[in-house]
Amino acid sequence: MDMRSCDKRLEIRLPSEEKAAAEHAADKRGITVSELIRRSLRNHLGMQEPLSLEDRITVAALRRRINTIEARFGRSDDLAQARADAQMMLDR
Repeated sequence: MDMRSCDKRLEIRLPSEEKAAAEHAADKRGITVSELIRRSLRNHLGMQEPLSLEDRITVAALRRRINTIEARFGRSDDLAQARADAQMMLDR
């Protein structure tokens, strides 16, 4: 996952057992404790996880393929929905 800009600092105090558990969970996932806490917070608040750079590139390629199909065969409701779904993913 690419690094996103974080402009606010949050400091929390945890019991040593919780801190060790967070560090272990983050290490297991190959992420920082900060990223683990951000993901957990977004999940708890029902916020969507931002797409990674690789996922954004994949969705953009999908949109180009949809454009090509529409140019060749005309627009359909299914393609319009696929375009809207791809745009929704890019907006994350």
